[in-house]
Amino acid sequence: MRARDKLRLRLRSLFFRRHVDRELETELQFHLEQLTEETVTDGTPPDEARRLALLKMGNVTQFQEECRDMRRVNFVDDLLRDLQYAGRNLRRSPGFATLAILIMALGIGANTAVFSVVNAVLLKPLAYRDADRIVALTNSSSTRETPTALSKQVSIPDVQDWRGQSASFEAMAWYASSESAVMQGSTAEYARVASVSPEFFRVFAVEPLAGRAFTPEETRQGAAGAAMISYPYWQSHFGGDPHALGQIVRTPTPLSIVGVLPPGFRFPDLSGQSLPVIWVG
Repeated sequence: MRARDKLRLRLRSLFFRRHVDRELETELQFHLEQLTEETVTDGTPPDEARRLALLKMGNVTQFQEECRDMRRVNFVDDLLRDLQYAGRNLRRSPGFATLAILIMALGIGANTAVFSVVNAVLLKPLAYRDADRIVALTNSSSTRETPTALSKQVSIPDVQDWRGQSASFEAMAWYASSESAVMQGSTAEYARVASVSPEFFRVFAVEPLAGRAFTPEETRQGAAGAAMISYPYWQSHFGGDPHALGQIVRTPTPLSIVGVLPPGFRFPDLSGQSLPVIWVG
């Protein structure tokens, strides 16, 4: 029997159980009468012929139960009986029922929270182009106390040496992120401010939605610098006005806004607080 036919039979057995059971009883009764008639034709009395036919067919009731098991009908019946039994026991002990429901709710909530974190950190792909090619480089240190200790802090000279000596990476960049008071006009608020190197946006293959990226002169040490803002910051503070380009934002250093990043790009907003993001060159 094909899988589609099995599925159709199980659905009919679930929603039209009485009709399917009657069909099964009719079919079994037909076979019983056929065997009885064949035995009577051989000269056996009708009563004896029916008894012999029943013996030949075996336990009819057991055969019906086996057919129901094959259609997964008994599984549904057992499940419904178990639910009814559990419901009666919970009604008899409301205190226990409340405690059980509370424990189940806490367990489900904890599992949901853990799965959300695992899904976001391990399972869900990064929202960047060619995300499988993006890697994080760190310094590893070995001491007597912690032979496999891992330090996530990397100095800028190390990054510059890696970039100059490596031929395995298409682009390499560094960033330093922190929460800082930011002023636009006379209003101050906290935002996620990230100082980035010139190749930062090339690593993520992201282009500004409006304006431009940093120039080498703006990211050179001692230069006045510049700022790029996230799409939500652009919408909430400038209403999506293109004239936001060239405006001054203080981080607290006064910086000119040169570009707006597209919606969805917020790295490195790792705080989980959905703060506005500003990138500083």
